[in-house]
Amino acid sequence: MGTVIVIGGNRGIGIGFVNAYLQDGYAVIATYRDETRLCVETLLDSSNHVSLNGLKEKYPDRLKLYKLDIVDEEAVSEFAQTVEKVDILVLNAGVKGYSVPGTKPHEHTTQELMTALSVNTVAIDRIMRLFFPLLLNNANSCAICTGSLVGRTADNGSGGSHVYRISKAATHALIWNWSINLMNEWHLKNGGDSEKLIKTPCAVTICPGWVRTDMGGPSARLSISESVAGMKTCVSEVRKTKRSNGLYMYTGEIAEAYSVPKVLADIFLLQQASSLYT
Repeated sequence: MGTVIVIGGNRGIGIGFVNAYLQDGYAVIATYRDETRLCVETLLDSSNHVSLNGLKEKYPDRLKLYKLDIVDEEAVSEFAQTVEKVDILVLNAGVKGYSVPGTKPHEHTTQELMTALSVNTVAIDRIMRLFFPLLLNNANSCAICTGSLVGRTADNGSGGSHVYRISKAATHALIWNWSINLMNEWHLKNGGDSEKLIKTPCAVTICPGWVRTDMGGPSARLSISESVAGMKTCVSEVRKTKRSNGLYMYTGEIAEAYSVPKVLADIFLLQQASSLYT
């Protein structure tokens, strides 16, 4: 089936992805930061609890675990060197950046903002940079990052969630930049081969919705399984169509559309032309 890497795979949405892709038959590499939580079970839905150690016992040959703090630049570099191939890179690790909901911008500290940017944005950018060669050398590979509607400027009518909102808005922009870069570099390598061109790697940001996790809280509307199932379907569609130009919802709807660069427009034209003969 291929290889999936889940960054931040020991709880919440991350372990939901680990469980779902293992069930699909993929080999999965899951990173975790806190070794003491490996045996802690996460409630995926009303009847399904899983832990990373439990999944390792169930899928010993297809699940690898790797301890990783994504803000540790040297550790991330060492981790990347252990990976030979990636088909789907799930960038899930993140923090809220604040402890009290409703905290106003002037009540936040600069350190809180720096921490949120360090984890939610800079670390994600570092991982994308290190895994860029692997993604670029693998047809139809895809990096996906968990985004948030809070990161949309159009969504901001309250001014709250200051550090989280800023870091997620920046992350949406950087993932789109990486997607354009992947497609442009792939085009430079394979521009004369239309069959290869439409297999370009890409990157996309998907909002998981309001999910019952440590961050979302127990009153959230969606179970982890419901959110992950929707996001997996969205990922499959983006990998086929390459329509990575937007912030997606877990339902597959586009919450915020981006402009279509020339390389993506060319891919769309090729797809339309090829469909005429199939």
